[in-house]
Amino acid sequence: MPHSFLDSLLAAIPGRWEKVIVTLLLIAVALLLSHMWARYLARGEISSEKRRMHLVWARNVIWFVVVLVIVSVWASTIAGFALSLAAVAGAMLIVSKELIMCVQGYLYATLVQPFKVGDIVEFNQLRGRVIDIDMFATTLAELDASGRLTGKVAEFPNGLLLTTPLKNISPTGDFALHFIRIPMPEKWPHGLDLDALEQAAMAAAERATSPWQEEASTHFRKLSQESFIPFPSGRSKVSWDFSDPKHLVLVVRVACPSRERTQVEQQVFKDTWKALDVANQMPAESKKPAV
Repeated sequence: MPHSFLDSLLAAIPGRWEKVIVTLLLIAVALLLSHMWARYLARGEISSEKRRMHLVWARNVIWFVVVLVIVSVWASTIAGFALSLAAVAGAMLIVSKELIMCVQGYLYATLVQPFKVGDIVEFNQLRGRVIDIDMFATTLAELDASGRLTGKVAEFPNGLLLTTPLKNISPTGDFALHFIRIPMPEKWPHGLDLDALEQAAMAAAERATSPWQEEASTHFRKLSQESFIPFPSGRSKVSWDFSDPKHLVLVVRVACPSRERTQVEQQVFKDTWKALDVANQMPAESKKPAV
C-alpha cells in the first residue's frame, strides 16, 4: 500500500517536528508584532515620515531577531548536514552570489548608515526619497528634476551599495543647503549689469528664507561643532557659473528646511526673473546714469 504524502513528510523530518512548529510560531509572532506596531503607529500623531522610519526600523529588528532564533533552533540540524552539503557549497555560493551581496549591502546600510528613511538620494539614474530599506532592496519614491514626487516607486538591490557611489542630498538633518541654478538668457538685456542681477537674486533669497534664517544658521553652527566638519553658514550667497561662456548660470545658495526645497527654489527663481524682466522693459533713457 503506497504511503500517503503526510507519511512521506513525517519520514523526511524524523524527530524534528517540534522545531518546525517552533519555526512556524516564530514567524507568526513576527507577523503579528509587525502588524500591531503598524496599527499603533497609525494611531499616533507623528508625521508620516517618522511613522515610516519607525515602522521600517521595528520591522527589520523583529525579523532579524526571529531569523537569529530560528537559526539557533536549527543549529544542530544544520551542523549535521554540514559535511553532506560541502560538495555543493561551492555551487550554491556561485548561484547565490547576488543574494549574499544584497545581505552584505543591507548590513552596510544598517551599520554605516549612508542614508536613512526620509533622506533624498541620487543613485545611478535614480533620484528620490528613501521610503523603505529591507534585507534585499531599498525603495525610493521618485522625484523629478524640480524635486516633486512623480507618483512612481523605484527599487535597487542593496548589493549595488557595495560597488556604486551614492549621493545623499539631505545629510544635514532638518535644514539643507540648496543650490538654485538660474540660466541667463542668450540675448542679454541691454543695460543690465551683473551687480544688479546679483542684488535682485540676493533680495529674492533673503525674502524666501527670512522665516527660518536665524534658526538655520544656528543649526549649521551646531552641526559643525558636533561633527567637526566646517559646514557653511546658513546665510544666502550668490555666485556665477561661467564654465560655459555661452550659457551663463547664476547660482544662488540658500538654507531651507529639507522638505521645502522646491517651494523656495520656485520662489527665488520667479522673483529673480521678474527683476530681470523689469530691467529689460525699462526705457533706455532710465538706464543711463545721472550726470
